[in-house]
Amino acid sequence: MDARLNKIQQVISELNGISIETPFSSDCDFNIVGKIKVSLDNSVEILIFDVRIYPEYPLKRLDTESITFSNTSFLEYGHVMGDGSICIHTSHNIDLKKKIEIDINSLKRWILKYYLNKENDNHYEHIILQPKEFNNIHFSYLFTEVDYSFNKNQFGFFDYSKINDGLYLDKTITNHIVQNFKDPFSRIITECKWSNSIKQLGNKNMGLFVFLDNPPTTRKKFIISNWEDLKSLVTQDFLKFLDNVQKNNQKIKGDPIPLLIGYKISDLEIHWQVAILEIGKFPIESFKENQIWKGRFIDKNIIWCITRNCSYNYFFGRGKLGDKITRSKILIIGVGAIGSIVATTLTRCGCTRIDIVDFDIKEPENVCRSEYSFLTGVCNKVDDLSNELFRISPFVEIGILDSGMLHFYSKILQGINNSKSKLEEPLASYDLIIDCSTDNDLMYVLNQLDLKRLITMSITNNAKDLVCSVEPKSYDWVMNQFENVLENDLEDIHNPTGCWNPTFKASYNDINTLVQFAIKHLNLKFSDDSKLLRNFVLKTEDENEFNIKLNEF
Repeated sequence: MDARLNKIQQVISELNGISIETPFSSDCDFNIVGKIKVSLDNSVEILIFDVRIYPEYPLKRLDTESITFSNTSFLEYGHVMGDGSICIHTSHNIDLKKKIEIDINSLKRWILKYYLNKENDNHYEHIILQPKEFNNIHFSYLFTEVDYSFNKNQFGFFDYSKINDGLYLDKTITNHIVQNFKDPFSRIITECKWSNSIKQLGNKNMGLFVFLDNPPTTRKKFIISNWEDLKSLVTQDFLKFLDNVQKNNQKIKGDPIPLLIGYKISDLEIHWQVAILEIGKFPIESFKENQIWKGRFIDKNIIWCITRNCSYNYFFGRGKLGDKITRSKILIIGVGAIGSIVATTLTRCGCTRIDIVDFDIKEPENVCRSEYSFLTGVCNKVDDLSNELFRISPFVEIGILDSGMLHFYSKILQGINNSKSKLEEPLASYDLIIDCSTDNDLMYVLNQLDLKRLITMSITNNAKDLVCSVEPKSYDWVMNQFENVLENDLEDIHNPTGCWNPTFKASYNDINTLVQFAIKHLNLKFSDDSKLLRNFVLKTEDENEFNIKLNEF
């Protein structure tokens, strides 16, 4: 330990513009602590920082840097935490000397950018708070944008639905979805932009809201910690509202009730922070002034909990497919191995209007290579998959088509007058139809229809090839690929016990690899109008190393 301590002190003392104010020592937790002076070239100012180096250094401490530079005098500047520590994000290096040099240079960049030049970042940084528990439980509230402009000091109720409980670090957390906002008379004024499935969640509970316009902060970035700090931000009407809510809910005395506090973070966007109140112990007191009721907040700490803006652009902000696909109304025919993977991929990638159709039943043996769960047992594939998709995205609308209708008009009425128009009519509203049924009869019928965009996907045995047709009237091309071009060994197939239909062999990994490649290719083509979308085959090779070759036709 002494050798490590001495080396750290020596390295720091030799750095340009750095001097040691307080010699470094080791504390009882094996952290190395000391104090340094920092001066920059062309600057007469000398800044002092407390330095703490954790035992993990030069490696990270979980997902944070294992060295801190802090001074509570700098709280008003950008990228400074509540304890005065400077936010630095530096590059990885396992060499102790080089890592110290990297981190000190990062500190110097902070001094130049935020202390000396007093720069502000273009992107918004949320105010800093530390979530607290109420009765040893964390609370979270998820919300979206709304088509409504709140007024300063507007207040009322909101409805929320409870979803799954979980763990937040080592504490229980109860999660909730904000559904709507209501005026003080419980009339709905606006709803969050969830899918209909989310809006129909039951067990709605009541919360309170107030819109402040400006964030409830100190130094413009730290959230206030005491209810008294809100006194200049709210009206007497709101305090009277709180008093009435508490008086009218004495039967649930002791229960928590959330208060959403809203404020603008840009001209077009608002954010909500949530504080937990306890019925019977609201942090307000009343008094009379000239025979008029008055209220005020009392000296009591605020229990801030967790909120997250889950609006579509945030939810899919880390990546989605192009608008040509995500804004389409999509029908997926056949939701077995291929179709279920296509459906979950489109859902995770931002699609919001997906209908599915399949007559088949999900069996336990379907789970290993499809997007189904074992615990749902034996059930209709479409019902099981729609529930899975609903769990993935709070914005997707899932419709289930009657498989009997598709079968009746496509096969039973084949050749009968008007049968074509009866099938075309319900399919004409779709911007994109993806046929994953591997039903050659259905493919033949669908290729006779005039549809906006019909895509078929099918895989050869052992997932050696994926065949994707995207052009109109491509039935003959697909059949030729399977019958005359591709190698498709139909002897080595999976024959389950009993009088069931045999099926091709392939793992989830085999199928998913090809399906994801195909969707990637389709998305690139759709995103560039100058690129012609053509039929293609993905051919795999794994004798020496695994490769996928795309052949367009």
